[in-house]
Amino acid sequence: PGLRGPPLPLRDSLRRWPRRCSSSLFLIPLGTVLLIVVLGLFRLSGSSVGLVAEAGSSPQAALQLRPNRADEWRGRTPLILRQAANDFAAQTDVGIGIHDTGVLSDLPVKSAGSIIKPHSWLYFVMDVEHAFAMEWWLTVLGPFLGVYSLMAILTRTRVISALTGLLVAAAPVATWWTVPSMGMSVLYGGLCATAFIAALHAPGRSRFVYAALSGWLLGCFAALLYLPWLIPLGLVFGAVALSQLRGHLRAWRRLVAIVATGGGVFAIGMLLYLRDHRAALSAITNSVYPGKRITTSGVAVPGLVFDAPMDVFTTTRPAPMVFDTNTSEAASGLMLWLPIAIAGGAFGGFRSRAAVPRALAAVMAVSLVLAAWAFLPIPNKLGLVLGLTSVQGYRVVLPLTVASALAAGLYVHRMHTDGSFRPARNRILIATVAFVGITATLLTKFVVDNVVPPRRDLIVLMLVLFILTWAVLDGRTLVGLGGACLLLLFSAVRVNPLQVGLGPITASPLTAQIAQVRSTDPTGRWAVAGLDTPSISIVMASGAPSATGVSWYADPAEWEKLDPTDAKRSQWDRFAYVDMVIDDTATAPIIDLPFADAINIYTPSCNGALQALSVRYVVARAAIASSCLHIVARPTEPGERFIYSTS
Repeated sequence: PGLRGPPLPLRDSLRRWPRRCSSSLFLIPLGTVLLIVVLGLFRLSGSSVGLVAEAGSSPQAALQLRPNRADEWRGRTPLILRQAANDFAAQTDVGIGIHDTGVLSDLPVKSAGSIIKPHSWLYFVMDVEHAFAMEWWLTVLGPFLGVYSLMAILTRTRVISALTGLLVAAAPVATWWTVPSMGMSVLYGGLCATAFIAALHAPGRSRFVYAALSGWLLGCFAALLYLPWLIPLGLVFGAVALSQLRGHLRAWRRLVAIVATGGGVFAIGMLLYLRDHRAALSAITNSVYPGKRITTSGVAVPGLVFDAPMDVFTTTRPAPMVFDTNTSEAASGLMLWLPIAIAGGAFGGFRSRAAVPRALAAVMAVSLVLAAWAFLPIPNKLGLVLGLTSVQGYRVVLPLTVASALAAGLYVHRMHTDGSFRPARNRILIATVAFVGITATLLTKFVVDNVVPPRRDLIVLMLVLFILTWAVLDGRTLVGLGGACLLLLFSAVRVNPLQVGLGPITASPLTAQIAQVRSTDPTGRWAVAGLDTPSISIVMASGAPSATGVSWYADPAEWEKLDPTDAKRSQWDRFAYVDMVIDDTATAPIIDLPFADAINIYTPSCNGALQALSVRYVVARAAIASSCLHIVARPTEPGERFIYSTS
């Protein structure tokens, strides 16, 4: 439509059409960014921070709060407020010792290394609640933007690109893992590959602009640090980018200039980041957990990897258990790489001159590698070649979800534009039956809180999956890709609560108590007694030095005050949530490790951990009778606590 002159053959029309409508490809991402800004201006997010509020107070949330999202509402969100209270300092006294704030938890820090943390810049130009809300939706919609941009530059289509991006953003593994290391890794990875491909085709000096942009985005991607997602996602996006080199290898000088420009920008950004955080990164790498954690292949649970259609049964309750694990760990995406592989033809694109067939073949090849690492006993020496020895099999679910969405979008686009690429109907039927049959077989033992969903609902769900898979393999854009998105959205829109602001922390009665005490003693170190999670979060958010809370890595000098001989080093040398319990039956501090990422310290009120760690104030839900603790404040309304002084 809109072309002048005599009718053109289909392929020529498709080649000219992108040039005329390429500017319209920006309308969807611009609209998405506008949506992020609007939601942020209203301070809306999907945080479960309402769980910090006391019973009877208003958490300002709709839908279900999610207790299993403790890394968010107990950990990162209070730390964001802590950073704002401390003017985004590079170090903080929390979780026993002084820690670098710019490594794990992806917190905003005012340092040169933040040049490759652009999503943190929001906090430097607006108040914390608006910035938090915008960052939240950037995390939610980042996978859509990253995948859309890559599909758009490969296919020059809006609908297929948008539906492909939505297949990732609406996938349960994305909606249940709303953390920056998930959303931003897909966003930066997709944009990096897009910028690199643009540099290959750009004329004149503009190629260097795109090359520099790709190098900077690669630094943004790497600085997220979560290797179990970064390495396999790097393989997916890297394979797509490298698949587009055909035809450019002869112009090797131009290619070298592009790589050198991008590599130089990447090196500068990473050097600034490493200069700021070298010591902390070394401490994390050498820690017992996660630094020395042993990773092997074949540990993924197939039933969880193919769990995406079943997510519709897990969103009606706050914290259901699925397959004896929580909903986040059970979340996946549609594994469409499997039926596409069975249908055939997708791997033959390596020899094609066109961009889409080569990209499709590359994505499918990486999908098989990742699936093999997830399910099969691969020797570590082979996994080491691709860096997969840092990737747990059950963490491959997100990268496989991204790869499956890309494969589905590229497959459908190729069906539309390449008349020679159409699997026989019998192959489509075999692939569909195999995929639905495998999914149904794996989910025969599917239970939510030890209850099997109604058989009728399971049959209907498998029938819907059959129709959608058939439609995708038959090249149907709206019925196939669109229907798959609707299936995922049916559960995705119910996963996150709707939270207005961060009032459960900022307006908490305990927050006011802490502020009053700190007005006369701002440097005193605090601790929360009694495994009181809301109080720990609020104390962290206040900005006060705190012995309890998140410890990203161990500060040996502080821990050795409790363990002078390092006898318990294997327990405290790790990332962990640090809690404290006053137990006057104990004669000395006891370090307990109930979970791999949780440390409980049992201590007498006198001559124990409080004194060794120079704790000046203790927060407790219940009154404590001790000659070493002197009452500073008593609770007079819900949400307040007993506050004691040790001096």
